[in-house]
Amino acid sequence: MTRFSGSNIHIYHADIGDAGRIDLGSCWTVLSKAEKDRAERFHFDIHRNRYVRANGQLRAILSHYLGIPAGEIPIETERRGKPFVAGADCQFNMSHSADTAVFAVSDGGTVGIDVELFDRKVEIDDLSRHYYTASEQQALARLEEAEKHEMFFWLWTAKEARMKVTGEGLALDPRKIDVVIEKGRPSAYRLPATPETSLLPVVLDGLKGACCVAGLFIPRPEVRSLEGLYMRRD
Repeated sequence: MTRFSGSNIHIYHADIGDAGRIDLGSCWTVLSKAEKDRAERFHFDIHRNRYVRANGQLRAILSHYLGIPAGEIPIETERRGKPFVAGADCQFNMSHSADTAVFAVSDGGTVGIDVELFDRKVEIDDLSRHYYTASEQQALARLEEAEKHEMFFWLWTAKEARMKVTGEGLALDPRKIDVVIEKGRPSAYRLPATPETSLLPVVLDGLKGACCVAGLFIPRPEVRSLEGLYMRRD
């Protein structure tokens, strides 16, 4: 089984698109009935396939930590949708944006992760007025357009990670999350004050996007390779 040594968060990322290394059929076979039912509700194949690969790959990763076959891991969801495995000695979270998925596994405590690709076209000024705090809007206003575009997503992933770490989701108004920016990256949460939550921006090789991890503990992260953990065709 995979162990933690010196770090308390392991972070992985993968291509969940048709061109990636994750086998769709193998992923489908390990999903629970509830996961398969949800997959079948997607209208477009591209979205269904990304969901299947992301959730199948998550199970493959967890299998190496829990010592349980991927298809037998009893993943449950809390009332607001945060996944967990009852009685497990590690916690986890995942996120995906288009063909990119990220996974966080921790033995340090509750964790949330989010990823957003920079190539998304958004109305930055309009969305910032609706979802960002005054200090965040001021920080964006001082940047050139290219930097502003990227910082918008860094801030959004920081907010999403904070929403996910407690399982609150959008029940926690993004405007109630105030993110501190240092050296061009989100670095901490000014608000909400409780529960005390750490914030960690993560730079992933080859990823043209933003990724942030939130935890209810002091993070010691390690970005790990999926080599040997890929869900492949038998």
